[in-house]
Amino acid sequence: MMDSDNFPSVDWQDGQNADRVKMQVRREEPVIMKMPSDMDWSVDGSEFECTADPDDGMQRDCEGGGLLRKLAELNDMPELREIAGACEFSSSRVDIDPAGGRIIIHD
Repeated sequence: MMDSDNFPSVDWQDGQNADRVKMQVRREEPVIMKMPSDMDWSVDGSEFECTADPDDGMQRDCEGGGLLRKLAELNDMPELREIAGACEFSSSRVDIDPAGGRIIIHD
């Protein structure tokens, strides 16, 4: 399991910080997005090559672009769709933490 304690963290704030996250991802640098409490996380992790962690409910090491596009669609977040494009550009992987309300983007 990857230690993400030293990754920079950004509050979603209705997509206001999307440009900052996109730049971070395009530079292939990790970032954690703190998402809204009412976020719909109902995705099939196997569709995005995720590894399910039964201990904490996280989906780890997912194909970033596809997963973020699905979450953008489920939650009506066009800014998240733009970040998905940055993930495809950088070949980033993504962990989702529904219990903690976080999306972790990494290499």
